[in-house]
Amino acid sequence: QLVQLQELNLAHTQLTSLPESIGQLVQLQELNLSQSELRSLPESIGQCLQLNELQLNGNQLRDLPGSLTKTDIFSKWGWNYHLEDNPFNPELARAYEQGIDAFKAYLRAKAIGGQVILNEAKLILIGEGEVGKTCLLGALRDEPFVEGLPSPHGIEIQSFNVTTESQTSITLNAWDFGGQRVYRPTHQLFFSAPAVYLVVWKPREGSQAGQVKEWIQLVKRREPSAKILVVATHGGPQQRQPDIDRQELWDLFGVETVVDFFFVESKPDEHGNRKGIDELKRAIAQVAASLPEVGRSVPKSFADVRQALQDKGAPYLPLREVLDICRAHNMDDEIARLFITISHRLGHLTHYENDPTLRDIVILRPDWLATAMSYVLDDEATRAAHGLVKFSRLAQLWDDKNRGDDSRYPATLHPIFLRLMERFDLSYRVADLTSRSDSDPISLIGQLVPDIRPQNISDAWKTSPASGDIQQTQICHIVDASNGQSASAEGLFYQLIVRLHKYSLGRADYNASVHWQRGLVLEDEYKSRAFLEHVGNDVRITVRSPYPEGLLGMLTREVKFLVESFWEGLRCDVMVPCIEPCGKHTPGTGLFEVEKLMNSKRKNRNEFPCPVCDEWQNIDSLLRNAPAAAQQISLVDLQSEFAAIKDKLDEVNVTSRRILSQVDKTYTDLLQVLTDEAKEGPRLFSFFPLDRSKFNPKTWIREKFRLVLWCEHSRLPLPVLNNGDMKKGVYDLELEREWFKKASPYLKFLTGTLGMVLPVASSAVK
Repeated sequence: QLVQLQELNLAHTQLTSLPESIGQLVQLQELNLSQSELRSLPESIGQCLQLNELQLNGNQLRDLPGSLTKTDIFSKWGWNYHLEDNPFNPELARAYEQGIDAFKAYLRAKAIGGQVILNEAKLILIGEGEVGKTCLLGALRDEPFVEGLPSPHGIEIQSFNVTTESQTSITLNAWDFGGQRVYRPTHQLFFSAPAVYLVVWKPREGSQAGQVKEWIQLVKRREPSAKILVVATHGGPQQRQPDIDRQELWDLFGVETVVDFFFVESKPDEHGNRKGIDELKRAIAQVAASLPEVGRSVPKSFADVRQALQDKGAPYLPLREVLDICRAHNMDDEIARLFITISHRLGHLTHYENDPTLRDIVILRPDWLATAMSYVLDDEATRAAHGLVKFSRLAQLWDDKNRGDDSRYPATLHPIFLRLMERFDLSYRVADLTSRSDSDPISLIGQLVPDIRPQNISDAWKTSPASGDIQQTQICHIVDASNGQSASAEGLFYQLIVRLHKYSLGRADYNASVHWQRGLVLEDEYKSRAFLEHVGNDVRITVRSPYPEGLLGMLTREVKFLVESFWEGLRCDVMVPCIEPCGKHTPGTGLFEVEKLMNSKRKNRNEFPCPVCDEWQNIDSLLRNAPAAAQQISLVDLQSEFAAIKDKLDEVNVTSRRILSQVDKTYTDLLQVLTDEAKEGPRLFSFFPLDRSKFNPKTWIREKFRLVLWCEHSRLPLPVLNNGDMKKGVYDLELEREWFKKASPYLKFLTGTLGMVLPVASSAVK
C-alpha cells in the first residue's frame, strides 16, 4: 500500500515471483529486479502506469505479460530496458533479437488479442537406410503395419499426439529423414535443438553397422543441447536384447544427451501388440515436456495464423496471401511481418525478404527443398557428370511424369528451387562458354564432385612456388568444443566449394576448375593461388603470392566462421606448422596454435616449444603464417614515412624535433599495441557520440556512437576515400555506460596518442 513509492530496488534478492499487489504501486517509476530468480511477472504490473525504467536482466523469465504495453516504459522503451540473460521462450527471444521495435510489437500482439499456450514439439527420426524409421513412425501413429514401405525421399513430416504423466497432450511434428549418406549434409540444415531425436538402428546388423555413434555425433555437433533416444527395431520374435555398449555412449555424450535406450517391434504380434511402443511413447512425452518449445505462451493471433497456414496444406503460398491471412486474424502489417520473421528464425516456415527471387513466396514446409534436392542427388546422370547439371535436366527431375502428382513440381517453382539451393550453399551456377548458357544455365551440385584428385592438379599447383612468390600455410584444426578432440564437420568441404566459387580457377570457364571432395585450388584477382585440402578432419590452407597474408587470412576466417556458426558443438583452432625440421621429423609435423603464440609474444617471449620435438622455435618465424603477425611489416613503412617528414623539416627548431621524435616513437608503439590487440582488424579509427551537443560524459546511461574506419596509408576516413559514401566503413552503435567504463582506459590512451600524431601526420584533420 506504499502508493507514493517511486523507486524500488529488489536486485539480488533471489525472489521467484512478485505478488499481484505490485500493481497498487501506482506512482512507481523505477523497478530493479535484476539478478534474481523470477520465473514470471504478474499481469497487474501493467497498473504501474508511470513505470519508465525496468531492469529484469539475469532472471529465469520465459515470458513477459502483455499488460506492460499500458505503462510509460512501453511508449519510451528503447533507452531504459535491461532484459538480457533470461531464458525467454523461442518466439519472445527471436523478437528480442530483432530489436526493441519488434519486441514491443510482439508484446502489443499479446495485449491486443490475448495469448494461448502451445504444447507442440519436433520429433526427428534419423539413422541408416532400411533400419525401419518409417515403420516405427507408423507404429507411433498407431497406423496399420505395412510390409516393405519405401524409404522416404529426403524428408517426410507427419504429426501425432502423446500424453505426459500430468495428462497434458503434446502434438509432435515428426520428421522422417531418409538415411542415405548423400542426404546427410542437406539434412543437417533442418536439425534444431528444441526437438526429441530418435537414433534408430537394426540389431540384426549391429550398432556399428547402424552407425549409432556417428549419428549421435552428427546431432551433438550441430545442436549440443539436443535430447536423444536410441531405438533398436526390427529385431524379430527370437531376437535377444540388442548388443550395444550403453555405458560407452553415456561416457562419450553424457546422460543429458543420450537420455535412454529402447528395443521395439513395429510389427504387431498375433495379439496385435507392438513390443516397446507404449514405453517409447511415454519416454518421448517426458523428454518433449522438458523442451523450451513446449508450454510456451504466444499471441493468440500467432497461433491462429499458424493453424490457418497448416490448414491450407500447401507447401508454399505467395507472400501477399500470407499477409492477407494475417490481416484476417487482426494483425496489422508490422505484426504480420514480425510473425513471418520470427517463424522463419524458428524454422516453422522459410522466407527471404531481401532476395529478389524468393521474397514474394513463403515456404510453409521446410522439408520441401530437401525432397526436391533428393531427386537431384539420386539422379544417375547428374552423379555421372560429377554434379554438373543443366537447368533443363533439373526441370525434368522435379516434374517427372513417372511420379504421382503430389511428388511433382510445376515449372514456375523450378527457378525458386535453384535459388534455394544456392542460398543453402548446395550449388552454384558455373561459367559456361556454350551458346545456351543463358537460356539453360549449368549448376554444380557441391556434394557430387569427384572423389579422386584431378590429373591436372600439377598444372594448377606446381611442386614449388614461382619466383617472387612467398608460400604460407595455416591449418584449421577442427575439434569437439567440449573435449578438444579432433572432430568431423560433415559436408564442410562441399560448402566451401560452393561458397568460394568466386575464387575458382573456372570462374570464367568452368573447365579450368580444380576441385574434388577433399581438395580445391583457388585464385584471387591478384593472381595469388591457394590450395585447400581436407586432411583428416582438418582443412589445410596454403597460399602462394608476393603478399599471401590477405588471401590466407580471408580463407582462414571463412573456414572458421563456417565451422563455428553452423556446427555449434565444434571449434576451429587456427594453427601454423613448424618452420625448422623437428629432429628426425620433417617441417610441418609440429603444429602451433596461433592464439597461444600471440599470447606468448605479448609477454615478450620470443620462442615457443614445438609440441612434437620440444625444441624451442622463433615465434616471429612461425607467425609469418599468421595474418596478425604479418601486419607488423607495415610499421617499417610508417617509420620510413616519418623519417621522410623529418628530413624535410630542417627549419624546425630543436623543441619541435624532440616532439616529432616522441610522436614517431609513440605512434610506432601504438600501432604495435594495436597489432597485438586487434589481430587482423583495422587499427586506425575515430569514435564519437552521434549527438555531441547533448552528450554529457558524466551523466549518460545509453547513447548512440559512430565508429569510422580509416585508411592507414592515406590517413583518411573511408567515407572520404569513397566520395562521401557514408555506407563505407561507418558503423552506428548503441552502447551502455557499463561498456564505456570498461573501455575508457584504452580510449584515453588512444585519444592522448592520436592527439599528438594527427596534427603532424595530417594537419587538415582534427
